[in-house]
Amino acid sequence: MTYNSPQVEAYMVLGQELFRRIYADAGPEELHHWLREQLHKLSAGDPEARLLWEQTFETYDTIIQERAAQSSLPEAERRVLTWPWPSWNAVLDPLDPGLLAVLSAADGGGKTMYAENLAEHWAYSGLNVVFIHFELNRSLMLDRRMARQANIPRRDLKTGLLTPEQEQAYHAANERLRQWPGSITYVHTPGWTMEKAMTEVQALTAAGICDVFIIDYLEKAMPSERQLKTYGSNPFAREADAVETVKRTAEAIERPALLLAQLNKSAKQANFEDLDRSGIRGAGEKTEKANIVILLHRDGSENPVINVKIDKNTMGRCGNFQQYMHGARFLITDIQRNGA
Repeated sequence: MTYNSPQVEAYMVLGQELFRRIYADAGPEELHHWLREQLHKLSAGDPEARLLWEQTFETYDTIIQERAAQSSLPEAERRVLTWPWPSWNAVLDPLDPGLLAVLSAADGGGKTMYAENLAEHWAYSGLNVVFIHFELNRSLMLDRRMARQANIPRRDLKTGLLTPEQEQAYHAANERLRQWPGSITYVHTPGWTMEKAMTEVQALTAAGICDVFIIDYLEKAMPSERQLKTYGSNPFAREADAVETVKRTAEAIERPALLLAQLNKSAKQANFEDLDRSGIRGAGEKTEKANIVILLHRDGSENPVINVKIDKNTMGRCGNFQQYMHGARFLITDIQRNGA
């Protein structure tokens, strides 16, 4: 919370008056009653948070005008958080500021791969992405990006010994990436709490390089001292509190967030038809805070077909569809149907 000068002055006056009453030997009950009354007056309301009925009309006119101006721009200049795939765009609207989308899958289900594809699509579209990665290190993240963009197997990239054709593809990919109008800032956060990660997101937003942020993934964040004191040994309660921290940050900085999360054991073994957001580990408070919940399911670790379920969408409809995972390239594409 940010305090302005009148608020600070009011608290200083309150403190001075409290000391005066203590030195005047006021009784504990009298002090308690007086202090409760004064604190209630100071926190009675926040006029800046209110939107009065008559104000709604002018406010909404401004919103519509801004949207019209955005829509009239060339597509490359709109800076809209669309999705990389027609299958997703057919169901989901672009992400609005402050919204939280949760993407969940089992281990090896493609969560990080989806997040990487989304981040690069948004950067290509002119947006600045912050990618918080608790697990994968920088070299692996960049290997996967190059495998995607240059079609060079990661095993070859790990040796550093590239063929002339691969060298050409490598440099061409880097040159192409440098021309993108947006960017991705990778923040490696092993051992960080979610509060520390969100402080970094706020700093990058203030620096003008955060239009959307991605967190990979929720369960890898370390509990803070506050969470341990409040929730003790209950990891689900701590994780739900971390989701609330992400949601509050997204709303405060007016940036959308994509949060990756794990499925629980029973959901990992469930059929796709039976899978829903209750299968997310410690679901309930986690998914209640999300505006969009997307679930991924594969029939076996070797199956390249991914079943996608939009299980919650407060902005519109839900739906199911299939996509294809190109594992060697860390690339997700829609499945091309004959005659489509």
